[in-house]
Amino acid sequence: MNTTLIDYAKTALSCLDLTELSDQCQASDVAALCVKAMGQHSSGVNIGQVAAVCVWPAFVAQARSLLPHTIEVAAVVNFPSGQEPIHKVKADIQTIRDGGGTEVDCVFPYQDLMAGQEATCLEFLKQVRAACSGMRLKLILETGAIQE
Repeated sequence: MNTTLIDYAKTALSCLDLTELSDQCQASDVAALCVKAMGQHSSGVNIGQVAAVCVWPAFVAQARSLLPHTIEVAAVVNFPSGQEPIHKVKADIQTIRDGGGTEVDCVFPYQDLMAGQEATCLEFLKQVRAACSGMRLKLILETGAIQE
């Protein structure tokens, strides 16, 4: 079998998430992201699908409606600060679930950890994990902010 650079590129693409998390994100941006996620290049060449798209919770239902089920839909919670109240985080998780999302990307409350509030972090994680039951949960670790 003769593997080409295009084959390698398609394999790499199939492992990636495409993300739209700008503060100005609109439905048209999500629609364009979904077209890219399906491999629709402007030249008309299909370059292969990505593994997932990642959007704000409010756009999960739209993304899910535009994508084939072979492409996952993820969304962020507690983003970007890691300081959202747990009731807001859980409400966002429910929005993701209701919209057909399959993955929650959650910013770990790193500022609480740095302040020595380990019990608070553990309780946060327990509640988030319970709210994500049946969905994939990824933690975003802001390691650049942690000095020790």
